Amino acid sequence: MKAFPCTFSLALVTLLFSVTAQADNISVDCRPGAKGTTTISAAVAAIAKKAAAKAIPPSTITVTGPCVENVTVASLDNLTLQASPSGASISDASSGNLDTVAVGTSNRFVLNGFTINGSVDCFDNSFCTLQGNTIQNSQTGYGLRSSRSRVDSVSDSISNNPSGAGILDSNQSVMLLIDDTVSNNAGNGIVVEYASLVQMARSSTTTTVSNNAGHGVFATAHGTVRLNHANVTGNANDGIRVQDGSVLHTDFVAPRVNDITGNGGAGVNLGDLAHAFFANDGSINVTGNLSGPDVYCAGQFAATRNVASTGGTTNCVEPNPESPKRK
Repeated sequence: MKAFPCTFSLALVTLLFSVTAQADNISVDCRPGAKGTTTISAAVAAIAKKAAAKAIPPSTITVTGPCVENVTVASLDNLTLQASPSGASISDASSGNLDTVAVGTSNRFVLNGFTINGSVDCFDNSFCTLQGNTIQNSQTGYGLRSSRSRVDSVSDSISNNPSGAGILDSNQSVMLLIDDTVSNNAGNGIVVEYASLVQMARSSTTTTVSNNAGHGVFATAHGTVRLNHANVTGNANDGIRVQDGSVLHTDFVAPRVNDITGNGGAGVNLGDLAHAFFANDGSINVTGNLSGPDVYCAGQFAATRNVASTGGTTNCVEPNPESPKRK
């Protein structure tokens, strides 16, 4: 029997691989009178149907215009929602009963450049990356939520959400905020709870938490707040409140400075079993807050390190005179 030439076999393998590896890139146009695919949900469903039958490479849905829908991404990896250069928005169609964008059990989900009128939720072991979005007008109690998941948020604005916190980080989640703005939310700016971590950092500007109606940052139930570089200013209550076994840690980042100033309560308020570590390299400024000491040890067994480096007033004592004496 005559064998096929080797070159033909290699060409066939190359053709089959290129067909298999072809990405699903779909354009969605939500403008009135548009043709073709006119909802993000339809595009997600089409990609999910293919992914259920075989492994597919990373896919991108490019969106133009004002979409009014609630988008769910479930058990679907390597999906990017990209706003077109002419702009795109997604607005809640459920009157606050559902998240506007909900991502569950999905890895490497990316959301770029949208105006979201409603909430974004990343949950159930998902990994979500957001960049250049505005998240506003949510009625669900938060603008951006992470639950048992990882969220990296870069140059996003989570602001003007009238029904609760700007950001909710819950249930062993990790959230990295780089150059974000969290402002003018009806509750706390950021809530960190149930063994979750929020890190605030900078790339070109800094992360700013300002003018929220509650605390700027509220950490409870073993939450951890890490300040690489952030400004927490002008919030109605405390700049950062830490309680119930939670931790605040500021990094050594001089000559950059973490500013916690001009808040309506204390700059940093430490409740029961809370701990705050302040970098003593000149990179932390907790001054000019409007009610009581700038760093306030309020609860039982609150503890600080390097509190004198904050520059502001405090009632915290190092070492605590009630600590057991060393033998």
